[in-house]
Amino acid sequence: MADTPTAAPPLSLRFWQRTFEDVRELFAEGQGEEGGPEDPLPTKTYRGLPRHPLSAPARAIGDARWSFAGHRRAHPAGPPRRDTLDEPAVSALLHHAYGLARIELGPHAVWPHHRTVASARCFYPVELYLWTAAASPGLPAGCYHYDPAHHALTRLREGGIPETLRTATGTGTTAAPPHALLVVAVHFRKAAFRYRDYAYRLCAQEAGMTVGNLLMAAGALGLGARVHHRFDADVVHRAVGVDGDEEAAFAVVDLSARHPVGAPPADADDGDPLPALEPHHVRRNRTDSRLWAGLRALDRAARGEPVSSAPVDEEAFHVPAPAGCPAPVPLDDAAAPAHVELADALRARDSGGRMFLPQPCELPFDGMQLLLRHALEPVPSDHAPAALRPLVDCHVLVLGVAGLPAGLYRMDPSPALVAQPAPDWPAVVSMLCERTPSVNAAKANAIVFLSVDRQAGERWFGARGYRVLHQEAGVVAQRISVLAAAAGVSARVTNGYDDADVRTLTGADRDVVPVFTLVLGRRRPTAQYEPPLIW
Repeated sequence: MADTPTAAPPLSLRFWQRTFEDVRELFAEGQGEEGGPEDPLPTKTYRGLPRHPLSAPARAIGDARWSFAGHRRAHPAGPPRRDTLDEPAVSALLHHAYGLARIELGPHAVWPHHRTVASARCFYPVELYLWTAAASPGLPAGCYHYDPAHHALTRLREGGIPETLRTATGTGTTAAPPHALLVVAVHFRKAAFRYRDYAYRLCAQEAGMTVGNLLMAAGALGLGARVHHRFDADVVHRAVGVDGDEEAAFAVVDLSARHPVGAPPADADDGDPLPALEPHHVRRNRTDSRLWAGLRALDRAARGEPVSSAPVDEEAFHVPAPAGCPAPVPLDDAAAPAHVELADALRARDSGGRMFLPQPCELPFDGMQLLLRHALEPVPSDHAPAALRPLVDCHVLVLGVAGLPAGLYRMDPSPALVAQPAPDWPAVVSMLCERTPSVNAAKANAIVFLSVDRQAGERWFGARGYRVLHQEAGVVAQRISVLAAAAGVSARVTNGYDDADVRTLTGADRDVVPVFTLVLGRRRPTAQYEPPLIW
């Protein structure tokens, strides 16, 4: 009797395999070259459309922790409130979410432009589109693309948010419609010309970090924000004028008053709200996109499959805590600063320089508490009516933190650190040093590993699970990166690790994939001169 053929795994699970377990084989297929005249422009630039230069963003916008429910509960009288989204608020929100923060100067400035979010080789493939519900002084209602190089908006459409778009994004059923929608899209070519199919992993990570920044900036400004993953991609693409092939929407964030008094005024057009757009933007790179056909196929599948509207069971995404662990080490706000200015932290956030050799000094435990305490705070999203803990497990390998023995800890959302047996952790540090020689992980204060369950992602989100889970981890990574900067610590995101070694370290099975590694340490002085951008 013939054997029954085994069904091929779904496309998304094959892509997980290709970009993690088989990543060396993927890179061996070849990569593109950078540094020539055909590199994609670092910012998307339109021609022939109305431009609205934004006012100088505020130098201070509020506490970095107002987006976290735990911080708001501890300070019930403090959260800021904003009832309108005026032009100064738009300027501050967009700049601090994804704007230029520093410019590296000098003859060795290979990647001179640094934004508020880390990006592989400073390619910055994420694009932001803002659709405002109503006009404010200096900013008519409409759909805009954000140009961070000039801190300006390019107007793509006039009028308030159409009902068609609200329905497609799941924001049309709320009692108080949002003040604005922000579409977080990815321009694949900006990273794929160099990394080909692997660029999808990098783009999804950066999209998540940008969403994390948007949530923190909105909270500091007194706005509520909610993330949407289950949108109708075809409608969203038509709305902002992208083709879904070269560029695609990864998330939609709605912005509203945190304590709405009533519905914001709407200027939506009652006629055909979404005629086709064909805006002209500058294209410099002509590399054949068939070289990243796998990336495009996965994204087409992600928007082609129906996505369940059922609330997500967050427990399905988390590995149960090991039995018999020692008492947790609580992470509290007892010694936290009274105010952590988000704008200052974003200007200070960095990746440790091109060659990251952390200073050999212990990190005070108070600093560790500040950078980790809010990492797993719930995220408002369309996963469920109430905000959910990120669909991510977090482990911390402590190497030099005052008062904490070196070794592996599991992050508990309570929040606390729970010691976990890992006698072979020095081998993982050696592996990181070997795989990424530009980062001396052995000198770090701590190394954070963020892992996701790809099988759970497949069950709940289908082909969309790859990018959804990377974005969930990106939100956590950005929280850690920004609050690390507030503690005087650099956070280097690196994908240069053996995922099997990390799974062995954390005790996870093969379905659990480490999607982020952050090396935390104090940066040494280097020859890089990166003055902050002064407005």
